[in-house]
Amino acid sequence: MKIALFADGFVGLEISKFLFEKFNQDIAIVFCTNENEVFDLALSYNISCKIFKDSGDAIKTLNDFDIEFGVLAWWPYIISNQVISSTKYGFVNTHNSFLPNNKGKHPYYWAVIEGCQYGVTLHWVDEGIDTGDIIAQEAIEVGWEDNAESIYQDSLEKMIDLFKKTYPSLRNGEIFSKPQENSGSFHYGFELDKHSEIKLDEMYTARDLLNILRARTTSSKAFKAAFFKDCGEVYRIKVIIEKED
Repeated sequence: MKIALFADGFVGLEISKFLFEKFNQDIAIVFCTNENEVFDLALSYNISCKIFKDSGDAIKTLNDFDIEFGVLAWWPYIISNQVISSTKYGFVNTHNSFLPNNKGKHPYYWAVIEGCQYGVTLHWVDEGIDTGDIIAQEAIEVGWEDNAESIYQDSLEKMIDLFKKTYPSLRNGEIFSKPQENSGSFHYGFELDKHSEIKLDEMYTARDLLNILRARTTSSKAFKAAFFKDCGEVYRIKVIIEKED
């Protein structure tokens, strides 16, 4: 077994730790976005590691190895069909939604807004975005007390756990994937701010308004809260919802 690991972020780091410790012999090459913790960890295990430059460079590197499949562990870039074809079986992707729901960007936000099942999914990569056959899934219950931060953090932990549970069977060819049952939903990143503006003179149900607010509530400065505009000023809104004992 030889795999190529494309890893980034917290999920990528934790999956890297798991693979390096338990299945070190499987890893032929690791790709990173920069000289980060994943990069340093790979070097500490004497595993070949490269900074991802572009598809051409990745294809050249993959062709130097007899790669059976690749793993996208929280990988931030879309990979080309040529990169996928540089492996025997293709690529497995980690995605924090219960596919086919919420393909694309910010799935934890849209799961609340659309009121659909949320969770995490391992799937094969095809020509579409998050449209490949499903390998494994785990549902995540979302309650009124949850907000963007709690849902997102839960998805990180569940994604890591799902990969750890699934990989041993996956590497042994004991996993049978299945096509996604329907088209589900898909969202681009640019939709987020447009949908998160509260129009002061528009009508909302209380449910819809609370969902918009909590789905943008987080302590992160990068992921800004829902907002409204008045007299040329922008106001951000955060909510706390607690269940009464």
